[in-house]
Amino acid sequence: MRPARHFTAAAIVVDDDRRVLLVHHNKIAMWIYPGGHLAEQEDPVEAAVREVREETGIHVRVVDRQPFVHPAARTIPSPFAILEIDMKTAALEVHHHVEMIYVCRPDEGTLRPQLSEVSACRWFSAAEVEHLDTPPELPALVTAALDWLGTRNQE
Repeated sequence: MRPARHFTAAAIVVDDDRRVLLVHHNKIAMWIYPGGHLAEQEDPVEAAVREVREETGIHVRVVDRQPFVHPAARTIPSPFAILEIDMKTAALEVHHHVEMIYVCRPDEGTLRPQLSEVSACRWFSAAEVEHLDTPPELPALVTAALDWLGTRNQE
């Protein structure tokens, strides 16, 4: 039987000093970018922005790179990446997260971890991320997001 698939949204939040905002997640005991499951009637952008605010206290905006916009339809910004990641529940049951990851910039707020879900939240340089206990793909994903954002800012 194929494991359950859950749709999630997450954010790689980059500040003006090219640092990324990570949270130390209680359940998986690693540093990860903020994110979580989509709520009913919520699109992925709304979920990513909400999750960052809930987990860290920071309000963010998505760096928009929509290749197509039309006045006859509402468009949702494309994610920077979509990953399918195996997750284990407390009962060690495997399920898959189909994770839509957005690059975001902070607007306002005070860094404040949501202690029921994360034990800490902090800004890290890309070099610091390399030395953290993270999922294996996270350092390369952060580097790719920083590179993409740097290229976008030069346009």
